[in-house]
Amino acid sequence: MGYSFSNSSSLSRLLDLTVNQLLDGILIVNDASRRVTYFNEKFIRMWGIPEDLATKADDHALLNYVVQQVLDPGQFLSTIESLHGTNQSWKDEVQFKDGRCFARKSIVVQGEDEDRSRVWIFTDITSQKNIYIDGLTGCLNRKAWDSIESDHEIMGSLMKRYCIAVVDLNDFKIINDDFGHEAGDRVLKRLGLALHRLIRNNQDRVYRTGGDEFCLLFECDEDISSSISARLSNELIAAGINAAIGVCMSSKDEAVLDAFRRADELMLSAKKSQKELHANHIHPSQLVSVRKTKTDQEIRLLSDLSVAVKKNELSLLYQPIYDQFGHVKWFEVLCRWTHDKQQVSPELFIPLAESSGLIHSIWDWSLEEAIKTIQLFRHNSYPISLALNFSAVQVEYFKNTGFSYAKQISDCCQKYDVTPKSLKIELTETSLLADLSKAKELFDELTHIGVDLCIDDFGTGFSSLSILQALPIKCIKIDGAFVSGLPANVSNAAIAKGTISMARELGLEVCAECVETKEQIDFLSLHGCQYFQGYYKSRPLPSSELNSII
Repeated sequence: MGYSFSNSSSLSRLLDLTVNQLLDGILIVNDASRRVTYFNEKFIRMWGIPEDLATKADDHALLNYVVQQVLDPGQFLSTIESLHGTNQSWKDEVQFKDGRCFARKSIVVQGEDEDRSRVWIFTDITSQKNIYIDGLTGCLNRKAWDSIESDHEIMGSLMKRYCIAVVDLNDFKIINDDFGHEAGDRVLKRLGLALHRLIRNNQDRVYRTGGDEFCLLFECDEDISSSISARLSNELIAAGINAAIGVCMSSKDEAVLDAFRRADELMLSAKKSQKELHANHIHPSQLVSVRKTKTDQEIRLLSDLSVAVKKNELSLLYQPIYDQFGHVKWFEVLCRWTHDKQQVSPELFIPLAESSGLIHSIWDWSLEEAIKTIQLFRHNSYPISLALNFSAVQVEYFKNTGFSYAKQISDCCQKYDVTPKSLKIELTETSLLADLSKAKELFDELTHIGVDLCIDDFGTGFSSLSILQALPIKCIKIDGAFVSGLPANVSNAAIAKGTISMARELGLEVCAECVETKEQIDFLSLHGCQYFQGYYKSRPLPSSELNSII
């Protein structure tokens, strides 16, 4: 049974009334001329198109108004371009800058005289999407993950293949306990942003499947697991995220959830290996934070500092120590951090590194880089000696675990065919106040392999004499606070003269820090100071400039 109408105008009016009552916005574009031939009132309301623009018949202005509202204009336009001149149907989602979301469908309709039109259909699914979006990270939430088996796009065809990546934060409970839940939320947000940067198109998806666990699905025709694993690792490093990952491909006859379980097993295996390294105390760089840091600036800096070595953001400078005749005797090694093209003050990042345990990885890197520098200059017939700063945290770690820094230094020197006698260790006296007998074991081991021990900032602590008696000290460095104002500052002059006299009686070498004038050098030399360090003689230099002063 069929229906007929007495005239086409009645049919046209009826169709207009029907289409305008639909929930969907409809736009029809002639495929040959690429001109808009029809849109319904719902389309105008959904896109908020002004009445004057809707009646002006300016297709360019209409498209420009539409594009300005979407979150990814480039993707929106590229889809339109890729479909032009084809018979391909299309379905995706359009995200708006204001948080709305439209489902977008497109079909081709054949008209008279082979004149084709492309029909675009827009459905507002904002309310539906919100119940599937994690409000903290912007990822699809657990509800969306739980409904994956009913998602026909994913589960409808076993011919589709997916790369599945599971990501789980390491030590997330420690982050919440030590830094607070606000800090934990910031880490989760940062992780969500990092994972979204891996998304290639609207078919890729990121789920937050648990409190600190995420899953990514990438639809693909070939095995991309190695590429995704590398990209994911790089994004996590760049974001300062410490997480375990598992990545695998689904086979053509395997359900997505089965492949997810395999990826999850890989992630759990990686997490177990990392925990075993931590539990066995194989190296102090595995230590976790021991300080409850809560400021936003500290949290951001710690996150960035945790990957500074991997991102090649750290560098070493070398400040020469001269004798009274102007000859360079050794160099103090100074660590510098350049982040986002800005220098971060050592007075800011070193204490953070010490309080968080990151000082261990910085020490590892600095030690190897310094020894490589010694090797380079030895090959160029310029033997040099370097002094590395040692942290109180490292002294404490030795006391608690017995970790052998002497063996670490010996192994690294052997690797680069360098003698440990080319190295000195500098540490402040305040770092040695507790348990001098245990500290003596550490430094006896170091002196046994030929590493000299220097006390930095001498005179600022409270047990200087007991330290000099207990430890195998070779040199003391007079703190710059007592060099300032010499020779006019009477109290500083008395302290400097007394320190030099005491050191000479004990057979110790003396170096004055922060020397800024010739008068200071003349005064200190007169009273027996052998070595000088400071901007009057030289600023800290990169290794490329050391040849000019050796």
